[in-house]
Amino acid sequence: MSLTISILGISLIGILFTLYKTRVRIEPEKGPLTKEPETHHPVAHIKSVLFLEIPLERIAMGGFSLILISYGWILISGSTLPELELGLLTLASVIMLLLLFKQILVAGISDNFRWRVLALLVISTILTMLIWNRPGLTDPVLLEDTEIYMLTLHLLGLVLGLGGAVILDVMIFHFLNNFKISSREAVIMHLISQMIILGLIFLIVSGVALTLTDPDTFLENPRFLMKMTSVGVVTLNGILLNLFVVPKMEQISFLEGEKEENSGLISAAFIAGSVSMVSWFTVFVLAMINPLETFSYLQLLSAYLILLAVTIAGGLGTKKLYEVKGERA
Repeated sequence: MSLTISILGISLIGILFTLYKTRVRIEPEKGPLTKEPETHHPVAHIKSVLFLEIPLERIAMGGFSLILISYGWILISGSTLPELELGLLTLASVIMLLLLFKQILVAGISDNFRWRVLALLVISTILTMLIWNRPGLTDPVLLEDTEIYMLTLHLLGLVLGLGGAVILDVMIFHFLNNFKISSREAVIMHLISQMIILGLIFLIVSGVALTLTDPDTFLENPRFLMKMTSVGVVTLNGILLNLFVVPKMEQISFLEGEKEENSGLISAAFIAGSVSMVSWFTVFVLAMINPLETFSYLQLLSAYLILLAVTIAGGLGTKKLYEVKGERA
């Protein structure tokens, strides 16, 4: 009972906070939800409190509202619905990781915190921990009964991540037809990278739930360990890509007189793109092909590193090809 009341209280605090911050920002200007003017510069877009063009406060408030209504009904009816609570735990975890991702980006780009995002992150973290401690939610039996839903979320994460990585690479080559990426094109690429991050979050949350059904078996499976390694590489590469490459994408140019200034940035972009593509492809293959568990972790890791090296070499070779074409343009 006390845990339910605590969840209701924290949810209400989160809703009131988002309503207050939204009202404070709307009233002085009678304008749109965010103060930042609509720009087509990637840095300004990253600093905005938006995810896939949706204000993070609306995402958080929607989640808090759903949790408040659900647990209010549970408290009043006196019933327990573990499947519903597991879904709410998944929702709270996704919101928490979204806010964490945005806070890391903003802090890395502008060297300061978005305090309202930080406050929402704290609230969502507390909610996630409270729901996690609800009795029976991490019971392997419940997790096995709901495994099909987690597998669906897992597959959605793979589709968003791998699909986004493929689209991002295709669009880079399309945008480089004129040997230069504009600020507007860089913003589009940042939006696609957010879709990839969303897929990664779905993958992590559902992966944790699936692992808890039988931790010992999963942690002894070389295919699963290699998949975790690939997800770790995707996560680190995604953070570095969004922190150091995406904000400067409009500086990528193969035009004479410009390519020399940003040679390091261009190389980093092609390397990061190669790492992202190979790692997401590896995660997808490891998730779908069960016979790969007959190989040892070292064998799978060696194959991954070889494929990674070949793809990076191919990416740098493509960079050199564009440099030659840019000289002739």
